[in-house]
Amino acid sequence: MKKLSLLLGCAALASVVSAQSVVVPQGMATTNAGVSGLTWRNTAFRFQMVYDTSHFLDQGLNVPISISRLQFRANGGLTSPGGETYTGVTVQMSSSPLDFDNTSTSFAARRGLDNATVFTGNVVCLAAAGTSPNTYIIDIPLATPFVYDPTNGLDLCVEIDAPLPVPATVPSMATGSNVTHKSRRISAATQAATTGSLSYFASVILMDYTLVPNAASASKYGAGCVAKAQTFYEAYPAGTFDLAGTPSTVNSIALTPLGGGYGVATGSNTWFTPTSTAIVLTDDSLSAIMPLGFTFNYPGGSTTGIKICSNGFIWLDTTRTASTFSGTPGLLVAEGARLAPLWQDLDPGVGGTVHFDVDPSLNTVYATWTAVPQFANATLLNTLQVAISSNGSVEYRYMDCANDAALLGWSPGGGARDGGALDISAAMPFVTEPDAYPLALEPINRPKIGTTHNLEIRRIPTGASIGAFAVGVLQFVPGTDLTGIGMPTCFMHCSFDFSIGFAITGVTQAIPLPIPAEPSIAGVHIYGQSISTAPGTNALDVITSNGVDLLFDIN
Repeated sequence: MKKLSLLLGCAALASVVSAQSVVVPQGMATTNAGVSGLTWRNTAFRFQMVYDTSHFLDQGLNVPISISRLQFRANGGLTSPGGETYTGVTVQMSSSPLDFDNTSTSFAARRGLDNATVFTGNVVCLAAAGTSPNTYIIDIPLATPFVYDPTNGLDLCVEIDAPLPVPATVPSMATGSNVTHKSRRISAATQAATTGSLSYFASVILMDYTLVPNAASASKYGAGCVAKAQTFYEAYPAGTFDLAGTPSTVNSIALTPLGGGYGVATGSNTWFTPTSTAIVLTDDSLSAIMPLGFTFNYPGGSTTGIKICSNGFIWLDTTRTASTFSGTPGLLVAEGARLAPLWQDLDPGVGGTVHFDVDPSLNTVYATWTAVPQFANATLLNTLQVAISSNGSVEYRYMDCANDAALLGWSPGGGARDGGALDISAAMPFVTEPDAYPLALEPINRPKIGTTHNLEIRRIPTGASIGAFAVGVLQFVPGTDLTGIGMPTCFMHCSFDFSIGFAITGVTQAIPLPIPAEPSIAGVHIYGQSISTAPGTNALDVITSNGVDLLFDIN
């Protein structure tokens, strides 16, 4: 620990405490996946929402924060003049002993040992502007700020009870909608309820906070290598689908089996005119299993049949029964193998047709959505087709597509790696590869002075024999590209002033880092990165992790 000892003479840096804000669930600052009238109701109520620690950690909050204000947003497009008043509102907050996805319906069971009443009084609703995203109409400055430390592993619990509002005209609130949003709600229609009904429709909350002074922190930055993903996708806001053709011309992309993945490039721009009788599909519906007549081998599996969903996707995993109308990356990678030519909310029950045809050659089948309108808007039509061939190739074909918010992509599902969104038209041609996860360096606790800071090297590849944890006083952002020494897509994230080597014995490796009980290092940063051998990965047979920024302090 020679380099660490050199830091003992460094002066402490001044702490900067400023008001900031964070939106949970993360990713919902400008959107929302669901809507509910069962939180801030037009009757008396009690509800409790639990938000996973990742909503804070993944947004850089790896230190204790003092939450001073809660704001709830109305669902997009709803208008209200405001003025509704809830009298006698009580707000409690705690670090929940139960994970967000626990199925307990008991309010008491989710309250933590630090449970505190942070507000009592009246709440007057503000006007809902009708925008998307809408305005925040419930605004509660907390009388007693709540200190929450997401690094302790306990999810945040927010509990509110109130009598009915006057007048009873409060609009529904923006929410999450499923397990991928890592939040959960229990709610009841009485103020004194002890149990409630479970739901994933937890409210979108904007939280004001300040950082707790003199708090040590451990944050990750940069990326490890080598990362590969079988899944690819692009999410399109309504009306922005740039791969559409026209009512008389076809645009297409081809998925060709290549090296355990797909090569994705411009397709043939041809069209098969359906001759089959239309499949009877309605809003959010799924066909029976349609036999292909051959075994279709796709990366990670095979099938002899498909299920066609009215909402612009195809199940290759025919055990699946979901006909979800809203395509998300989380669902794409988490569920079964799926072709998603244009996953959106379509309704063939009010117009258009859906077909399944077998080519005369018997080597290709076609799933076609012809002039199928968007849900609740019969004037916005979508015509698209998927060609699936016995040689393993797929083609997504598009004519006129007046898309709603949509997702285009492919995934083997089953918890596949999400490699991030692409601009598909700009990225083509590109190749997907079997999932590979980069080496990762994970801080386990905060580096408080006089304690042992624990880190863990994760996702060490099979065949690795030697690893190291490097410590430096310099941070490299962006990282130094290591392509020149035979490590493409790998980066050096800090100076390697001191290192700890070790023999690898598994897929993880614990790294204890004793921190001296020396007050003079308060406010000092050091930086770390791990490396590992990885036979066959690159010319040097070495991979790197992300970097970590360790800030020493007393709390």
